[in-house]
Amino acid sequence: MSQEDVRPEAQGLSRQDAPQRASTIYQGRRDSTAPVGQECTVRVDGEPLDTRYDLLSASPSGFEWGYGGSGPAQLSIALLAHAYDEEFAADHYQWFKREVVSELPKKGWRLHVSDLDAWRKVITDA
Repeated sequence: MSQEDVRPEAQGLSRQDAPQRASTIYQGRRDSTAPVGQECTVRVDGEPLDTRYDLLSASPSGFEWGYGGSGPAQLSIALLAHAYDEEFAADHYQWFKREVVSELPKKGWRLHVSDLDAWRKVITDA
C-alpha cells in the first residue's frame, strides 16, 4: 500500500473533512469506582466510540487495554474501523492489539489519528 492510502480522499473523505480527521483524538479513561463493564470508557473527539460488536463480539464487558485479551481486541477493531474501514480493521486488529493497545497505560491514554496513521504506514509499507 502506498503512502497515498492514508490520505483522507483514499478513505472516502472529502477534502473538507481532511482537517477534521487530522485533529481526531481517541482517549481512554479508567474509573475504578464504576460498575463492572463500565470501568473503561473510550471517546473519539469527546463522543463515545462505538464498540463495533457487528465486526467482533469478543468482549461483552466492553473495551480494555494494557494487555492482550478480548477487551483489547474489541478496542482494537473499534479504533481501526473508526479511523479507516471495516475490512482494514478486520484484517489488522490482532496486530494492532499486540503492538499498540496492549501497551497503552492502564490508567488512561490519548492517541491522535496521526499515531494510527504512522502505525498503519509501517505495517503496510513493510
